[in-house]
This record gives sequence, C-alpha cells and structure tokens, in this order.
Amino acid sequence: MPSPQSGADNPRMCSSRTKESVMANFARYFEVSQAGEIQPQSKTQRMDYRIDQLVEKELREIAARTAFFPQYEITGPHLPADYTDDRMKVRFGRFGARIND
Repeated sequence: MPSPQSGADNPRMCSSRTKESVMANFARYFEVSQAGEIQPQSKTQRMDYRIDQLVEKELREIAARTAFFPQYEITGPHLPADYTDDRMKVRFGRFGARIND
C-alpha cells in the first residue's frame, strides 16, 4: 500500500534532524542502492517528477492565495461596488453644460 504522503517512502526525500539519523539514512540508502533496488531515473521519469512537483507547488500557492483573498460572488440584491449617491453625480446637458440638481 502506498504511503498517504507523497515521497514519504522515497529514501531520497527523507529528512533528518541529527547527525546520527542523517548517517543512518545515508547508510540505509547506500545499502539499498548497492543492492540494485533503486534504479537510476530516466530523463522522462525526472521530467514527470519535476512536473508533479511544479503542479503541487502551484496548488499550494493557489491555496495560500485563496486563504488571504477569497473570491466569491455576492448573491441577492446589493449595491454596485462603485455606488455614488444620485445627488453627488455630475450631469451634463446640451452643449456640454454642467447640470447639478
């Protein structure tokens, strides 16, 4: 069964915090790679991996942008965003004459 997190079962993406755990992860990766269980990636595999990473990054950025600036439609009756009172509007009559009522 695959891991629920992307890259959690990939030894190349393991992160550690102490020197001992870094060395243990490297030793485990070296043993697995020497045993032939990890094959070198082809160019298409690397490109697919990079495209997946870019798509995930774009989704994270969209989610972050949406968290700060949600885009939604107002439903129901509402005033337009640039509403000005009729008494403040400037109207022009014949020949460009300015009319204020």
